[in-house]
This record gives sequence, C-alpha cells and structure tokens, in this order.
Amino acid sequence: MWEIDKILDEKEKVLWEGKPKFLPFFLGGSLPLFFFGLIFLLVGLLTIIMGIKKGQTTFLLLPLFWIGVLIVFGIPIYNALVFSRIHYAITNKRVILQKGLVGRDFEMVDFDQISNAEVRVGIIDKIFGGGSGSILISTAGTFTYGRHGPIQRPYTIRNIDSPYEVFKFFKKVSHDVKTDIEYPNKYSPDSNPGYNTEYSTKKK
Repeated sequence: MWEIDKILDEKEKVLWEGKPKFLPFFLGGSLPLFFFGLIFLLVGLLTIIMGIKKGQTTFLLLPLFWIGVLIVFGIPIYNALVFSRIHYAITNKRVILQKGLVGRDFEMVDFDQISNAEVRVGIIDKIFGGGSGSILISTAGTFTYGRHGPIQRPYTIRNIDSPYEVFKFFKKVSHDVKTDIEYPNKYSPDSNPGYNTEYSTKKK
C-alpha cells in the first residue's frame, strides 16, 4: 500500500515512484540463507530420526532444527508478506523508502546528504528480474565502525525495473537540487535560471 504521500512536505512533488520486482526481491532476500538453513534443517531431521529410534523426545527442543525451519520457511514468508508494503519515491527534495510489515517505516535521504550512489545488477536480477537492479545510496550516516574497520549499510532501492535509467534520473535530480541549494552565496550573481527544481534563486 502506497503511503508516502502522508509524509510529503508542502510543495514537495514525487518525480518518480516504484517498487521491487517480486521474484528478485523474494529470492534475493531468502536464497543466500536458504542453503545454510537447509543444512541446519537436514541435520536437525537426522537427529530427530535418530532420537525417535532411541525412544527420545527431547529432539523437539533441538535449536538446530528450529533455526533451520525459521530460515527455510520464515524468511520467504516474511519477504512475501512485506513485498506489498515496499515502495520507493524520488521527489524534488529527497529519496523516500517505505517499508514495514505491521507498522509503517520511512527512510528519507536528503539530496545534500548523499555522498555516493551506485547501481548493482546481480545474477538473481538477470535470471529472474529481466535485468532489474538495485540503487545503493550512501551518506555519512551509513558508515559505522566495527572491530575490523568501517562497515557500510547504504540505503537501498531494491530490485527495481530499468535500474540504469532510474539511476541516471536520480543523479540528474540530485545534481540539480544540490546546485539550487548551494547556488545562492556571496559570489553568485543576482539571478540564476536554476535547474527547474522550483527552488528560489534569490540571495538570502
């Protein structure tokens, strides 16, 4: 369900909106862990079978089995349920990511805070998404430091159709808005045609 319009500022306009393609989103969030979960599940099942033969019932408390069940079945079910809640938007002010299963969560990235962005098209995108891909957006806040150095957790517009075209549009809007924000300064002339982003070009 699209709910991004509830948090738009006055005069803020949505220039692009989209959501992930189902198969690459569904598989990309569960497939990497599926094989590990399957191993846990199979080992757990073997232990259960051996326990039944010995007349034991404590196998029901076996953590390995339930971890396998959670990974193999829980993560795909979660991805399927949350899919309808995922929406993305590029406005004339920022990037907005809507997510959340029960409640609604919004992540917002102002253009002037963006330090880097890139496109990724993975094997799952190529096989199941017809060339879908993800846009990763980094800011100063997406970097944290662990024991082994910096860790990056970028904002991600996942598995969208036509990722390169959307990325080009995103970069253009980001450049235009940043320019219009930064342009008024003591060295600039009295007027500037701007980049049609409807920001004021008058000196402050």
